[in-house]
Amino acid sequence: MAGPFLTANSYLGMVIETTEGTLPTTGTVYWIPVSSPQITPNQMFLRDEALRGSPTTVYDQVQGVRHDEFEFKSYLYADTFPTLVRSILGSTDTVTGSGPYTHKIKVLNTPSTGSQPPTYSILDFDGANYFTVTGGQADSLALTFGAEAAAEATVKYLGNPYTSYTSAPTVFATQSLSAEHLIPAWDTAITIGGTSYTNITTGELTINRKTQPIFTLGTQAPYNLFAGPIEVTGKFTMVVNSTADVFSTGSGAYGLTRSPEAISITLTDPNDATSSTQHSANFTMSAAQIQNIKRTRGKEFTELEIEFTASANTTDAATGYSPIQTTFINGQSAAY
Repeated sequence: MAGPFLTANSYLGMVIETTEGTLPTTGTVYWIPVSSPQITPNQMFLRDEALRGSPTTVYDQVQGVRHDEFEFKSYLYADTFPTLVRSILGSTDTVTGSGPYTHKIKVLNTPSTGSQPPTYSILDFDGANYFTVTGGQADSLALTFGAEAAAEATVKYLGNPYTSYTSAPTVFATQSLSAEHLIPAWDTAITIGGTSYTNITTGELTINRKTQPIFTLGTQAPYNLFAGPIEVTGKFTMVVNSTADVFSTGSGAYGLTRSPEAISITLTDPNDATSSTQHSANFTMSAAQIQNIKRTRGKEFTELEIEFTASANTTDAATGYSPIQTTFINGQSAAY
């Protein structure tokens, strides 16, 4: 008797495609520790509801177009998380240093190629079967961090219809999983408008591309998985520790006036270092508008919730405009 199969045996890999939609036979596979992976085939069925003289509705269902979706959660590991960020921002990784290494990843802006991020083949083993999803294009990356929890991201990809296997394809052959520790969110530094804030309890940062499949005649699979323009939003919850906070009080309150401010979020790994330099991940938005402020009293102490939307600017861009830039410090010398 076979099964049930153990989900703890699951693992996930990602590899950049040299030809969009084609599973690479060579190249670096990034094996990423994940939780709650979910592969979903989005098979459309076309209903035959043509009238046939009977008091019923559906006479047949014929398969229509199909794309697949893959979603998972991952803690923030300084050596693998840049893969996920590059997949949604798109630009090549600029590497400097000699150990530790600094990786800068920005938004790709190449109008001649549609400013599309690279596509990835996703390699998934769920404990029973092996799956490959080609043409993987990032749709969203949502990072959450709270003082009493680990930093964690939820990532969603759209891809071509998966191929399933009962034994491991060659591309699954050699796994090299992250040896780094997850980053606890308490070790996070946040500055807004150049001022450091130590009274923030939780935060969220979402990068959204609204990726969509484009279908054309002649094939059931997508003609293209198209990544749209980037929007970056976020949210902080903080303890009210002043009668004159700059977000909700005074005539120039950030959340009540046009007041674009620079926001920097740096998550530092307290357990992994190279040459005594701690590994870290930084997200910088040089022009963010604070909005939707709420002073809440659901706890014994007063809290302030603020939301923000990052505006495109030239400071965060490689070329043109961008709402965000990212910097990672780790022990990996190769570009992502």
